[in-house]
Amino acid sequence: MTAVTVGPIQAPRRVRFRLEHPLLVQAVRYTLLGAAGTAANALFFLVLRSWLVAVPANLIALVLSTALSTELNRRFTFGGAQPNHWRNTVQNGGTVLFYAFYSSGVLLLLDELVDSAGPALESLVVALASVLGGIVRFLVMRQWVFADDPHAHPEDAPRPA
Repeated sequence: MTAVTVGPIQAPRRVRFRLEHPLLVQAVRYTLLGAAGTAANALFFLVLRSWLVAVPANLIALVLSTALSTELNRRFTFGGAQPNHWRNTVQNGGTVLFYAFYSSGVLLLLDELVDSAGPALESLVVALASVLGGIVRFLVMRQWVFADDPHAHPEDAPRPA
C-alpha cells in the first residue's frame, strides 16, 4: 500500500483509507443511510397508518423516504456527486415502482398469512423485505446514476503524486 500525499504532507489515515477503499466506504455509508431511510419509511408508515389502510400508507411513505434517501446518498455516500438528471429521475421512479409492488405484495401476503397483523408488524416486515432491494439500489446508484461524476468514484480519479 502506498502512502497518499497531499502536497508535501502525508494525508491523515482516514483520508487515505477513503481514497484507497472507496467502494467499501460507499457501501458502509449507504448501509448506514439505508438503515436510517428504512427507519424513516417505517416512521412515515406508522404515522400514515393511523389514517390510511396499509397499502396506501406504504406507498406515500415510500415516495417520501425514497426522495429523502436519494438526496442524502447523493450528498453523503457519493460525495455530493451531481447525478445525470434523467438517470436520477428514472432511478427514483424505478425505486418507487419496484418497492411499491414489492412491499405492497409483502403486505398483502402478510395479511393472508397473519390475522390482524397490526401496523407495527406490517412496518417490520416491509423493513426486513427492503434489504434485498437496497443492495440492488446501491449498485444502480453507484454504477449508473452517479457514474458520470468523478466524485462518485474517487478510485477512478488520478491520485496525487
